[in-house]
Amino acid sequence: MPFLSIVFTYLLARYTAAGKWLHRDGWLQAVINKFAVAWPQQKLTFFAVPVAGSLLVMLALWLLPFWLGFFLGVALLLFSVGRGDWHSGLADLAEQLRNGNAEAVWLALEQEGVVSDSNGEPGQGLWLAWRRHAGCWYLNRLFAVFFWFFLLGPAGAVFYRLTSLYNRHWQVAAGNLPSYKQMQWLLEWLPVRYMALCCCLAGNFTTGFHVWRQLLLDTHLPSADVLAQCLDASLVQDSTSETLPSVDESLRLTLMRSAGLDELLVRTEIIGLAGLALVILLLG
Repeated sequence: MPFLSIVFTYLLARYTAAGKWLHRDGWLQAVINKFAVAWPQQKLTFFAVPVAGSLLVMLALWLLPFWLGFFLGVALLLFSVGRGDWHSGLADLAEQLRNGNAEAVWLALEQEGVVSDSNGEPGQGLWLAWRRHAGCWYLNRLFAVFFWFFLLGPAGAVFYRLTSLYNRHWQVAAGNLPSYKQMQWLLEWLPVRYMALCCCLAGNFTTGFHVWRQLLLDTHLPSADVLAQCLDASLVQDSTSETLPSVDESLRLTLMRSAGLDELLVRTEIIGLAGLALVILLLG
């Protein structure tokens, strides 16, 4: 049944608008806001929302009959997967970039928190931020959710999504609630390595796997940087000598490689889901 849940949910999220009905997070934002007002700077909010929510999911699935539990699990997984279409989100930014709206794209990447001043790659600010954004976009909306569903069932997927939504709440950003981004980093550590390995398999395996092995046991590098490095290494085969004069090197790289990056991520997505499905079938 985990196999059917993953396939059914992926098809619903990928080809229908069913997920949009479950992705209305206003009620959750309101609940977190009320906790922040009543108990500011307290850890209670995190334990009352992501932790208690996941425990309630486990209890409900344990009490419900099999088929009701199955459909509830699919609904919860659909709630946890994505937030918007992970394909169109990248395509919209790429279209803006091709239309010459580089500043608007840069501001959007800054708002996402993927722009780093100390990236160690002079002259590649936009291209690095683009890779970080693309990698995190797929990780947060797809890979981490399905990975924790694979390990812990619907409760694991819900816990990851609620933790992510909690950390993105404005009360956390304003310092009125404690941040649990370190917890989210821990939740993403294994999915990041799995996604990065799928990137290597989907692209230039030789160079990609070499970078992946170097980063495999790293416990300091942010998730976005691990994915950015593996994506770039896996894209080496797509690099060409094409030049776009009068354009900043960073923008040139982004324009030249963004289409290849999108194709690589689509292949990574397919390989990642196929890998989880295969393991489920073998263990079942």
